[in-house]
Amino acid sequence: MWRLIYNILSICALPFLIIIGLTSTKMKPNFRRRLIPPDGSISPGSLMIHGASIGEAVIARNLADYLSANGGPGRFLITTNTYYAEEMLKKKQAPAYDLRCESLPFDLRFSVSRFLDHYKPSSIIVVETEIWPNLIWEARKRNIPFIIVNGRISDSTLATYRRLSIFMRSVFGAMDIVIAQSQEHRDRFIAIGMDPQRVFVTGNVKYYRPAIENIRERAGRENPVITFGSVKEKELDEVYSAIALLKRSVPGSRYFVAPRELHLAEILERDLSKTFSTTRYSKMKGGADNGADVVIVDTVGDLQGIYGLSAVAFVGGSLAPYGGQNMLEPLFVGTPVVFGPFTDTFRDIAEAILANKAGFLVRTGKEIHDTVMRLLGDEGLYAETQRAGRDIVAQQTHVMKETAEIIMNTLRPGRRP
Repeated sequence: MWRLIYNILSICALPFLIIIGLTSTKMKPNFRRRLIPPDGSISPGSLMIHGASIGEAVIARNLADYLSANGGPGRFLITTNTYYAEEMLKKKQAPAYDLRCESLPFDLRFSVSRFLDHYKPSSIIVVETEIWPNLIWEARKRNIPFIIVNGRISDSTLATYRRLSIFMRSVFGAMDIVIAQSQEHRDRFIAIGMDPQRVFVTGNVKYYRPAIENIRERAGRENPVITFGSVKEKELDEVYSAIALLKRSVPGSRYFVAPRELHLAEILERDLSKTFSTTRYSKMKGGADNGADVVIVDTVGDLQGIYGLSAVAFVGGSLAPYGGQNMLEPLFVGTPVVFGPFTDTFRDIAEAILANKAGFLVRTGKEIHDTVMRLLGDEGLYAETQRAGRDIVAQQTHVMKETAEIIMNTLRPGRRP
């Protein structure tokens, strides 16, 4: 009965979906493919991983990389809701395994059925918690295992699901397992109808990246590279202050400043060129390095490599109430990290870094200067901070390892719940 009601409501909403899809600049590029997926069939057997937007798509790609390298399948289909996430995946370096990236169909029964009949995935993994009833029901109908990874349910979503508890039980009953981010989220899945025996907790795989060995030598302590990554507009004055203070304390130092939004590159260049010699990173990549004091990073995808060259890195979006950015990124390449107090988006990992003394909290440009100088001037402190950072990265690797083991155990013949 619930399936019938859901599908009647879906068909009623279709005209509105079509109007939105044909007029929205975000939906229009892949609207037709999501409404009417390809017909016919291709060689079956890919493990399908769905990541709704860019953040989830990155997790999906990391999960595919890890599974393929650790005894998992060699063929993957990664789906997204947005065309820009799909394009981002296609631009990433091609993996050693067979990977295809596509758009997920709208949760209309005919769209989902056509999609599954075309791609014939061996199993479906959804990153975080996108509940698409027809996708779940049609997967069960075809005996395709369905798994949620990095599962979470927000406060507002929990209240909605509780009001729809009878309906949600029919949806969760068709899933195989949920791998939740925390015990709190596990309890929420159980509260809205998931079988407790099918809900596991491993941690947040959002923070996993493979550790990268630095093959390039960092600048010495007398000529260190200091990077300010993912900085945002309301914290620029403090960044400028930190650079000015550090340059006076360490004349041979060099600074890379990477704005979170590329349009800020012009503002950075305008402001910093009043006091320092500056250049664009795009020119450096082209071979034109004039040795400028400040390098403004005006490219995408290069920041982690720059962190690898740095003695210390500040991760922005954290000196003003933006919520922060991923302060683990420098730790993946062995670089000590400092960040501001506004880290709501990354609260759990920020707390872990501070608790393990793998990084430092700062509030002003002066505090950035003082912390960097402490690290550069104390070899013991620097080495201990690096060691603590490696431990944090190892913890994230353990989360991914445990998650992958649960997935593979579930997908083995005869082990499906």
